[in-house]
Amino acid sequence: FQMEYGDRYQHVPKPKFDCLLFDVDDTLYPLHSGLSGEVTKNIIEFMVNKLGIKDNVLELNGKLYKDYGTTMAGLKAIGYDFDYDDYHSFVHGRLPYEILKPDPVLKNLLHSLPIRKVIFSNSNEEHVANVLGRLGLEDCFEGVISFETLNSIKKTDLLDDENDANFKGSKRSTIPSTGTDVVNSSSEIKAESPKTPVVCKPFEDSFEKAFATAQIDPQRTVR
Repeated sequence: FQMEYGDRYQHVPKPKFDCLLFDVDDTLYPLHSGLSGEVTKNIIEFMVNKLGIKDNVLELNGKLYKDYGTTMAGLKAIGYDFDYDDYHSFVHGRLPYEILKPDPVLKNLLHSLPIRKVIFSNSNEEHVANVLGRLGLEDCFEGVISFETLNSIKKTDLLDDENDANFKGSKRSTIPSTGTDVVNSSSEIKAESPKTPVVCKPFEDSFEKAFATAQIDPQRTVR
């Protein structure tokens, strides 16, 4: 009996996945919370009040988001010059985070998952921290990959190393989603579209840097 069943339990198959990548906005909190609508409203106001864009602002915002993954990346691609921190401060710094409430059910669920859990967001790290704090999920994730992780303001090895160490924080082809990371199926940039200096999802270079930073095996990751 021991020989027959002992071997069976010694050869437990290795789990197919060992890491979950989570986005933040519209993933950890529901769309009906209204926070995403506030983000969009602030982006529109930034385009109008800070960049002086007056015509077809809603349409432009939608197209840039669709083509470049974020409106910020699209605005940079078509030639607008602005400070990243100013953008994040205007768009995220004025959000009513108090509308988000603690989610103990989600917290217990995340803690019950016996594999690595990592945040991967195009947003800045302060926004991510505010959302996690309001939801009560600060201790549910191993680390955060954010805008700052992917985009060093000064392109130096030192800052890149700092981003990698802190774990918070070109070819541009899309990588399809297999899980929680929502990617528009039509988001691939046309060959004639101007390039953006912003590294962000859903493009290949962002995933490559995220995987390297967090030491993630992409073949064993749900995203």
